[in-house]
Amino acid sequence: MVKIQKLPSGQLVITIPKLLAEYEGLKKGVELEFKKHKDGFLLEIKKKGVKTEDR
Repeated sequence: MVKIQKLPSGQLVITIPKLLAEYEGLKKGVELEFKKHKDGFLLEIKKKGVKTEDR
């Protein structure tokens, strides 16, 4: 289940299930683009995040 959380700063953060992120190879820092769809939104991966091993 995707959740929207509000940080103390007021910023909204979307969380996705860990299993889905692992399946898609998503890491911290990945940029996603929202696209409007007739039934809601679609997310498109725009830029992969930096792997923690590469830092």
